[in-house]
Amino acid sequence: METSAESPSARFRVNGVFSLRSRSIFVVHGEITEGTVRIGQRVLSPEALDAPVHALEFVLVSATTGQDDLALVFRFPDEETLARWTAAVEVGMEIVLEDRDGAHECRS
Repeated sequence: METSAESPSARFRVNGVFSLRSRSIFVVHGEITEGTVRIGQRVLSPEALDAPVHALEFVLVSATTGQDDLALVFRFPDEETLARWTAAVEVGMEIVLEDRDGAHECRS
């Protein structure tokens, strides 16, 4: 039996997005609004962001205040996927995540 019956296990509000093509990563930074974010979780919504969370990092938002955001890092296989993800994720929206086998908890 899958653990997805407990879904969603986390919600994450988007404050910004960027990509690093040289590392094939798409980064969504913001804040957890519900639950716990884990490496290995899959995105339920938006459906176009069809990848597991590859890593959790922190992004410096303001050098003056030292404010940082938690960042969800996703690996993209090609430019078409990156374009789809970029179009699907907007500042202010909520990403809904679910646990899958192999998800590893990380807390800030």
